[in-house]
Amino acid sequence: MSEIKTNIKELLDSGGKYVGMTSGVSMLPMIESGKDVVVIEKKTERLKPLDVALYMRNGKDYVLHRVLKVTKDGYVIRGDNCYSDEIVKEDEVIGVLTQYFKGEKPIMMDDKDYLRYVDKRLKSYKVRRFFVLTIAKLKAFARRIFKGK
Repeated sequence: MSEIKTNIKELLDSGGKYVGMTSGVSMLPMIESGKDVVVIEKKTERLKPLDVALYMRNGKDYVLHRVLKVTKDGYVIRGDNCYSDEIVKEDEVIGVLTQYFKGEKPIMMDDKDYLRYVDKRLKSYKVRRFFVLTIAKLKAFARRIFKGK
């Protein structure tokens, strides 16, 4: 797997594009792991809020998450299916999502339906986070009760 990781960075550094599938659930429901195809290009300028950045976490793991805020030294970033923000330094970001494919259908980053999805996803964050955390607390409480019996 590390060979593939090295090749993505090398591919972007050489001016190429990465076209392939992702793994993980952090960008659901937008990008489905092992199903949807992403097109990543090398970052050539500062990203903007709502861009989807490819960055390296701890210098080894690739992560594809949305930029929420641009800071002096980098970005505040979060996956669409995540409930906490990350601070990412400028030099950790190596690429930006330029399009993705749902089946055969290409989705561009300026597509009206895509922009509606992003707006809806960001506006519903606090409500979704409340329910996810509440359910997690209830499950933990139930586990403690049933373990005690």
